[in-house]
Amino acid sequence: MTRDRKEHLFAWAALAAGATAWFVSQQAGSDLSFAHCHASGALPVIVIGLLALALIGVGGLYSHRVWDRGTSEETGKSFIALLGMLVAGLLAIAIVYQSVAALIIPRCFA
Repeated sequence: MTRDRKEHLFAWAALAAGATAWFVSQQAGSDLSFAHCHASGALPVIVIGLLALALIGVGGLYSHRVWDRGTSEETGKSFIALLGMLVAGLLAIAIVYQSVAALIIPRCFA
């Protein structure tokens, strides 16, 4: 794999990791909260949220490496990296809210 190809993939890392982490966190969290609410509590939802935040952080670090260099402005890699980091930040806020909701909302809405 060439350096240019690797830099291109790193530019998209935050966007891909953020979207994937949010989707998995939301689907697994809602499944545990609604379908399996008697068998699970807030802890699995919090753990899934923390793992999703870690995935977003890794993707953000890879994209930050590309954005920080700023040498490839003509190809748009630094713009994609910056956009991915901003979207990953917004999705991280959504994951935090979903995880905190597991602590606030009672199990099975009882």
